[in-house]
Amino acid sequence: MPQVKPTASTLPPPPSLAREGFGRYGAAGVSGGAALAYQLDDRAANGGLPPITHPQGLAIRLRYLDRDEQGLAWLRLAQVTVTERTIARWRMGRQRPLPANLRKIDQAFWACRRHNLVGYYKQRLWNDGRGTRIEIYPVDQQHVAPNRRRELNIRTINVRTDWRRVVDAWNSGDQKALDEAWDSIADSLGSDHDAYRHVSHIGFGI
Repeated sequence: MPQVKPTASTLPPPPSLAREGFGRYGAAGVSGGAALAYQLDDRAANGGLPPITHPQGLAIRLRYLDRDEQGLAWLRLAQVTVTERTIARWRMGRQRPLPANLRKIDQAFWACRRHNLVGYYKQRLWNDGRGTRIEIYPVDQQHVAPNRRRELNIRTINVRTDWRRVVDAWNSGDQKALDEAWDSIADSLGSDHDAYRHVSHIGFGI
């Protein structure tokens, strides 16, 4: 089924992975759904992408959006209202966007990039029914008092059934749906599954 392009009101934000403190004892991490999104975005950025505020980061985003006629549509969807001549000057480095437009360019780039990768991600992660092996890194407990720390190890599981749900939620920026998908995956960890609702990192290849 073809992917439906979001509207201006539903355009997802650029990626973010702010570390969270949670619980009474100071463990740090993110929800499993946020960690899944971070890894998908990291693969989408080929393992590294300068921030939008860096000239190279801006140039990479504008070149990507300029690859075909759809790029301008994504910029307009993100409420970039300047003329095409101004966008061309941005792309050539002759003029720098205002901070508000930098944020909109970043949003347009990530929405476009995710949209373009949805089908590929689903196919690769499903892997003809064999699924994808993931590594789950537990929360960071360095600021937890020693007598309050839990013995948590890196866990490895093979995920087969939840990837379509995960990728669709990632594409739409639906954090609630991502967390629900992760909860379903975490249930397969057995009796200590609740200890992995929040994690420091989830690793897998695409």
